[in-house]
Amino acid sequence: MDHRIEIEMDGQAVTTLADIVPARGPLRVLFIGKTPSPASVEAGHYFEGRMGKGLWKRLDEVGLLHVAQGEFPDDHLLKNGFGMTDVCKLPRPFGEEPSEVEYADGWERVNRIIIRTRPRILTFVYKGALDKVLQYSFGWDHKSGYGFNDDLMRTFGRRVFAFPLPGVACTLRESQRHLADLAGSLNVV
Repeated sequence: MDHRIEIEMDGQAVTTLADIVPARGPLRVLFIGKTPSPASVEAGHYFEGRMGKGLWKRLDEVGLLHVAQGEFPDDHLLKNGFGMTDVCKLPRPFGEEPSEVEYADGWERVNRIIIRTRPRILTFVYKGALDKVLQYSFGWDHKSGYGFNDDLMRTFGRRVFAFPLPGVACTLRESQRHLADLAGSLNVV
């Protein structure tokens, strides 16, 4: 299934990726990206860029999402109780940061999804995007950590997890421990 859609942004038609969420919840996990990559939009599937594929690999390694060879992992999210969205829907290459207004407006949209789908866990695929949401939408100068950030439970009304993608400032051992915590919290071990 191709997840590309056209939306209007500032009077212009933009091809991006549709949110993969049910009409209502509850969800086990809502994965929140920063913005779709051009490679992902071209493929019509989330996290198809070089860095993004690490998300799918790590979810498979801890037993959260097994996908047959040649299939796209995002096609299997809903049947596993997972959803996917981005804070900002305008596609950007890695390293191009959304503006403060885009983060704040995007978080309002994501929050409406959270209210409707009631995920148990919010998983920010990029820790930096979590920090920007906290800064621009909540006025916090907060640096989150990889893994669960239980100090944010009151702010978000649910557990918050910052995903340790390959190549980030987190050792492999720490990353494995955080992902085992995520899997354990979903009763998958």
